[in-house]
Amino acid sequence: MSDIQELFSNNLKAIRKEKGLSQQSIADLSGMIASTYNRIENMKVSPSIDTVEKIANAMDVTVSDLFQSRELSDKSLVQKLEMINELSDYNRNVLEIMMDTVLEKDKLEKTQEIKMKKRLIELENVRKK
Repeated sequence: MSDIQELFSNNLKAIRKEKGLSQQSIADLSGMIASTYNRIENMKVSPSIDTVEKIANAMDVTVSDLFQSRELSDKSLVQKLEMINELSDYNRNVLEIMMDTVLEKDKLEKTQEIKMKKRLIELENVRKK
């Protein structure tokens, strides 16, 4: 089986379990019999695009969610930081610039929020006079 089929199968199982759904309920919501869904989830058959879309709708996820690697999203922040050390110098520099940008944006937003609160207090004081 291909890597894509294995990823798809693993995601079907993981998402179904996360949502507390049974194979039967996914099959019912997708308009198929449970044994067909079981065969799809266990890589015995390859579903059509239409069937993949029905399964995604039944699970209340996007089709792309069924094919996205969950490996990175399941990692903790500490694990992600360790992965950064393995990046090339160029990619570490890009990441550093991105992080600086987000931190600066957050700082500006907080400064604006403080200024707005002060202005609201001033307006309230003027209104009370």
